[in-house]
Amino acid sequence: MRNPSISIFFFLLMLSSNSVFAINPDREYIRTPDSVKWNYQQLDIHTPDGFRLNTWIYEAKPENDKDTVLILAYPDAGNMSYFVYHAAILANSGYTVVTFDYRGFGKSQDFEIQKEYLYYREFAWDLEAVVDSISNKMPNKKIGIWAMSMGTTITSTAYPNIRSQIDFIIGEGFVTDPDAIVEFYKEKNKGILLPENSNEFKKSVESIDCPLLILTASKDAVTTHDSALKLQSKLGANCQIIRYEGDHLTGFQVDYDKVGFGGWFVDQVDRFLGKAAA
Repeated sequence: MRNPSISIFFFLLMLSSNSVFAINPDREYIRTPDSVKWNYQQLDIHTPDGFRLNTWIYEAKPENDKDTVLILAYPDAGNMSYFVYHAAILANSGYTVVTFDYRGFGKSQDFEIQKEYLYYREFAWDLEAVVDSISNKMPNKKIGIWAMSMGTTITSTAYPNIRSQIDFIIGEGFVTDPDAIVEFYKEKNKGILLPENSNEFKKSVESIDCPLLILTASKDAVTTHDSALKLQSKLGANCQIIRYEGDHLTGFQVDYDKVGFGGWFVDQVDRFLGKAAA
């Protein structure tokens, strides 16, 4: 698959840098997998509490299918259509990629959202429903979560309920301490609300015992490299951290001039999963 144009690259860079901790769903799709001529399946998944989630399953490139599924838990703005290029690049590298919209995002069922929340616990229920559906649909494949920023809070919150169904987690802009984020924005006169006692979140994130890759950005002042190191000290050898030069959620732009959009990111995923399987 060809890389997106330079204009698309800068659009995604701007999106990634500016969508930091302000829940801002977009109900309209800016593109679909058809836009990049990728084979995919649209699937409705229903949560136990009755919400319908719109889901796209990107078929792995057949000649290098890795029998591995990446389920995207995306950040707090836009919808899954903002990550079509990301998903197609990973699918082109042999991964089956599953993207879904949280309730209230994209074409998933309506849900009232207060933008000041750091995340909604209900979004974790959405992820749990997707993991359950995909693990039943693809029982012979390894399944992992590919999480970005708010998506890491969703993944950590859901982890105690999905730990037996997933094999690994890849997180970028990893939230390790919600209280620290609240304090960071309080100093900037921006109020951030938590949906639950932070101790519950900390118990969940510190319970992660599957292989975990955390990608940290050198210019990220909120989900910092140091905060990832503190989590690593608690999780132990299963947690690997890679630091790149750039802003929050710009891992797909690293070494763009040398390897193209997503090239560096895919290489880190391949290396990580290669070690995890060894």
